[in-house]
Amino acid sequence: MWQSIDSREADDFVKRFGESEFLQSSVWLDIQSQFYAVDVLGYYWGEQLVAVARLIRRPLWGKCCYYYSPRGPIVKQTPENLWPQLINDLRLWLRKKQALFWRIEPGSHWVNYDFSSLGLYRGPDIQPSETRILSLNLPVEELLSKMHPKTRYNIRLASKRGVTVRQGSRDDFDSLWSLLLITSQRDNFHLHRREYYLALINSPAIKFLIAEYYGQVLAVGIFAYWGDMAIYLHGASGDEHRELMAPYALQWQAIKLAYDLGIQRYDLFGISSQKWPGVTRFKQGFGGDIVHYPGTFDWPLSQGSYNIYNILRQWRRRKS
Repeated sequence: MWQSIDSREADDFVKRFGESEFLQSSVWLDIQSQFYAVDVLGYYWGEQLVAVARLIRRPLWGKCCYYYSPRGPIVKQTPENLWPQLINDLRLWLRKKQALFWRIEPGSHWVNYDFSSLGLYRGPDIQPSETRILSLNLPVEELLSKMHPKTRYNIRLASKRGVTVRQGSRDDFDSLWSLLLITSQRDNFHLHRREYYLALINSPAIKFLIAEYYGQVLAVGIFAYWGDMAIYLHGASGDEHRELMAPYALQWQAIKLAYDLGIQRYDLFGISSQKWPGVTRFKQGFGGDIVHYPGTFDWPLSQGSYNIYNILRQWRRRKS
């Protein structure tokens, strides 16, 4: 059965069985709680904790909402097929919360599981369903040697030409926001609200790095360091001095920082040759292994209400 559990107990479970999935951590939930209602639930099979779900309430219309578990729930692999019971046993809790559906993003080890057999519907990806992850269990110079020759060249070029990387602070937020605006317009991607990025850089698990050229900010990055995983969450760069390859210096510094902290893996967080060809080529140069996730799935409590939600969502998308 599902029940509320202590956030520390949930974190321990996620680190042991969820590959230190940052988006199911207490740190991420603290950030989200500044904008949404949040809950932490654990599922017990007898006396054994076998699943953890951090749920974020996303409002729809009136009192209606849905609950979203980014990169979750985290489910321990057991001989029993627990998924049907995990899904169905949350029904009563969701009804009390007036939720239309539960949106989930199972972990990569469930990539071959047939979630449609549970009555779940494949939805549009919220978090990327494909990424590159670097193993950091190698000496730094060997990590560098495994990168694409052009990537190594650009890292060294940035350093040779005077690009430096430092940790940013709240005082640098205007520079971050300015470059995010430039990058979103240049590369045509959606920005979160300004307050979201401010909440991120104020989190103790987040490193905000800045690449500069004699005091001029050229590129910025937001990175999470939690458990045995570091994640490249957001990045942006300006239109000036692109020949100095500042994003390469920024990325390499973030990787070295993870290495120095004893973190075992580095997630470049999101690739797609169709959606983001340029970004994907950039990340590919750093090496690592491609990891696939099952994707995003919705479990509706009411088929009729869920159909109405999808009609309204498509209408709003066409209107925008």
